[in-house]
Amino acid sequence: MASPRWRDARKRATLSRQRMATPIDSAPEGFLSEKPPSGPRSTSQERGLAVHAWATALNAAALILIWAASGAGDFWPIWAILPTAFALAIHAWVRLLHRRPEIWQRPHVNFALAVEAGVWLSLLLFNIGIWAAAGGGSFWPVWPAIAFGLGIVIHASVIFFTDPTTQQMSERIDVLTSTRAGAVDAQEEKLRRIERDLHDGAQARLVALGMSLGMAEQKLDDAEPGKARELLSEARAGAEQALRELRDLARGIHPPVLADRGLEAAVRSLADLSPMQVSVAMDLGARPAAAVESAAYFVSAEGLANAAKHACAEHVQIRATRRGTILHLEIIDDGIGGADADGRGLRGLRSRVEALDGSFRVLSPAGGPTSLTVELPCG
Repeated sequence: MASPRWRDARKRATLSRQRMATPIDSAPEGFLSEKPPSGPRSTSQERGLAVHAWATALNAAALILIWAASGAGDFWPIWAILPTAFALAIHAWVRLLHRRPEIWQRPHVNFALAVEAGVWLSLLLFNIGIWAAAGGGSFWPVWPAIAFGLGIVIHASVIFFTDPTTQQMSERIDVLTSTRAGAVDAQEEKLRRIERDLHDGAQARLVALGMSLGMAEQKLDDAEPGKARELLSEARAGAEQALRELRDLARGIHPPVLADRGLEAAVRSLADLSPMQVSVAMDLGARPAAAVESAAYFVSAEGLANAAKHACAEHVQIRATRRGTILHLEIIDDGIGGADADGRGLRGLRSRVEALDGSFRVLSPAGGPTSLTVELPCG
């Protein structure tokens, strides 16, 4: 008959095996769940614009085929193509303004005025298309163009003579609204990555450690100290490996060298670990805020990782200077180029930088080189 200790050890081992076999999707929501994070809002908007464009093109193609099959008389499909093209043009212009805020983020211009200008141009082209399809004649599109243009002039005048403080506050609210959403998405993605790393690494090793200790307890009950010693040795090695993985994970969240010695030392430690030749040149003066240092560090880390993994680079330059109240960081590699500025990694970095009211630019032509330029306020 088995002893009580043997039964307890067997139960613990069975429970450990069950935990190891539990699918990750069955974990409670929000705890080590590996469900793919929901895509950023910008991705769904890009997909919506693509669907709109394809639908407009297919509609035009179908109408032209019907027109051709019915005898190809007067080109009547133009009357359906013009309004659908007008709607697509407005959609594309608004999406472009969201993707390229530098178009409207300038003195005496705001998002609404930029939208109005795009709608005015689209309406002008739409009216010209109607005028041409109707046979020409008197150029009546000039009158709605003038009327709508007067509205834009009035709007621009209001913006120009409005108190600059009010305009700046409005623009600031727009920027903060967009960057906050991006920062939340990036933070959610980072938390899920940490959950996956914990589940696949330290948690699995700790479960195996529990199984080894249970089996060692069993061997001691069975008077097999040699086998128990082997199991305890394996458990100790597993505990050391789990500790190393936890330290690596903590270093990925916020490396100790960054907090202790600053940005330059942390980036140089990244350069020492890189398989590429990395040159680091920094002139920072006084240490910037911790959040600014953290953002600059992770931009450098991601830039080095991308250069090694995707760009096949051999040499990378990392330069950082402090110009007044702005930290200017530039990462240049000699790789093959073609980096996707809207890819997950670079998009997360942009959200991190913009959350600090900074700017993030990527220049990566086919054939290289790739340049990441970051400006962070550190006053």
